[in-house]
Amino acid sequence: MMSILEPCVSQFSLTIDAAETITLMVESADTPWGRRLNDALIMAMGTGDTFAVSPYGTVTHADFAPGSLIDSAKVVEVGDRSVCGVLSSLEKAGLVTTRTVLHEDSHETYLSEGRIITSVHVERAFVLVSVDYRWSTRARYSSSWDTYADLWEITDRSYIVPEGWYLVGEVGEYVYDLAGVAGAVRDSDDCFYWLYDLEGFSASHCMAECDQCGSRWTAESGSWHFEADWSDACSWSFDDAWDFDESANTVGCPQCGTGRVAFMIS
Repeated sequence: MMSILEPCVSQFSLTIDAAETITLMVESADTPWGRRLNDALIMAMGTGDTFAVSPYGTVTHADFAPGSLIDSAKVVEVGDRSVCGVLSSLEKAGLVTTRTVLHEDSHETYLSEGRIITSVHVERAFVLVSVDYRWSTRARYSSSWDTYADLWEITDRSYIVPEGWYLVGEVGEYVYDLAGVAGAVRDSDDCFYWLYDLEGFSASHCMAECDQCGSRWTAESGSWHFEADWSDACSWSFDDAWDFDESANTVGCPQCGTGRVAFMIS
């Protein structure tokens, strides 16, 4: 598969959007079910309380009563503000197993920020349910106000997340955000190599070429030092680049001085 990701070129940036590499992964997925898990994770990270339930059992409004949730085997709370928090709760409930496929920062690549790919095996299909808890006016002003809310309402329900394998992508630096989920046929060591076979995913190789003199250069592993690629052109550093055209993502040619140098990151 050939997919060229557009670089971002400015005085202080020579990168590709890390989120676009996750989109590339999702668009190359083996199955369409990644969207189900993606939407479920978004729901679990939203406001309110979110629970995982079996899609094949009977769950009633009473099952979400605050006092009955402590020892409930039918309803498992999984809501969290982070992807790893939600996945951890699902894993503790025996619904999924996870392993980290890769965890990269942006220092040794041309990524705009770091990224994490997590392999998720959904061992038991599940549905997420969001519930809004509140106290009635009578309970709020009662002198014997209970610890638990006395009113609750089911506000949302996800589609069934089927059993199977998924790749969950996140991007960020210190705090990571969900960027997409790909459905996979199975989990294996090959998934790591499959990712890096996607053109543009590795974001570790940068090629530069002038549209006038034809000089070509390459740089590796996030470096801004460009060496001539099968030409007599002089090496140069992106730190010394000049005449930036951020709309076209090009710079002035350091060799001929009149051409424009474009970049391709793969």
